[in-house]
Amino acid sequence: MSETKQYNYCLDFIKGIACIFVVFMHCEFPGLLGTAVQTVSRFCVPLFFMVSGYFCFMQITDQKEINAKMKKKIRHIGKITLYACLAYLVFDVVQYFVFGNKSIFACNTRRFFDFFVLNKPVFVAGQYWFLFALLYDYFLFALILKLKQTNKIYTFVFLMPLLYVFLAQGLHLLGINVQNCVYRNFIVEGFAFFGLGYWIHANQPKLKISNAVLIVVVVVSTLLCFAERYLMGRDFGVNIVTFPQVFCLFLLAINNPQKHAGLMQIIGLRYSMFVYIIHPIVWHTMEFVYEHCGIAENMLAQYLMPIFVLFLTLLFSHIIYHAKNSSHIPLHG
Repeated sequence: MSETKQYNYCLDFIKGIACIFVVFMHCEFPGLLGTAVQTVSRFCVPLFFMVSGYFCFMQITDQKEINAKMKKKIRHIGKITLYACLAYLVFDVVQYFVFGNKSIFACNTRRFFDFFVLNKPVFVAGQYWFLFALLYDYFLFALILKLKQTNKIYTFVFLMPLLYVFLAQGLHLLGINVQNCVYRNFIVEGFAFFGLGYWIHANQPKLKISNAVLIVVVVVSTLLCFAERYLMGRDFGVNIVTFPQVFCLFLLAINNPQKHAGLMQIIGLRYSMFVYIIHPIVWHTMEFVYEHCGIAENMLAQYLMPIFVLFLTLLFSHIIYHAKNSSHIPLHG
């Protein structure tokens, strides 16, 4: 793409929506509302993988320049992952000594295998699997570029979704249930959407689909999320209909770059990564507060919990952003 291409406000806008849904996806509303919100929010993590892949597209051919750009991206997400882990490790220590939660440091060989191979965190929040998966994807992408095998990316784009559906929904229908880290990892889920973002950028001039068509597909696929959840009887992390949903949502963003500048766009621009990192700590802290205040079973308090967590997460993200005096810490690096 040309270096003079206009800034994309719409993509930040959708990232802002996605990071809010991430909070509600993990810190759920009770009852049917929680199930409904979780069902439609499964586009969030795939979207973030796609953003990263999209911004990895490069038209340069000089291998040294390619290596330098990829090293910068790897260092960036590596630092974010490290800081996130350190923050949550401190929180784990507090839980261990203050609240007596001794299970958080229970380790065995299987847990370390899941961590290093399948991106399932050992000590840190399970939600941070995305950070490890993204770091692995950058390494994998850098290797593919070094070997000059970029066409292999498209193999992942078309085969990994099929593998995901087979391992998740397919095996479930056969009565076989596996850990979600088997399909929710850097290679099956991560690189499928990472590669899709890269493919979209590489073929962007050809992807001339009207906004009306894209909106219809997004709306229909979102509604079908409910049907899929009802028929399957459980959540799999990514719905089958999430694939067309997030694909068309992403195309809407890149085809309408000047739309939706404003508060939600600023949240996506400045705070989306902070929200992803901070919200598990805020959420679990609020659980302790609820227990201490004796309101954990209060229905109104349960409905208000996700709202409190979102507000506090955005507040802390705002404070940290300005304390660091950084202009932009994007998900794509």
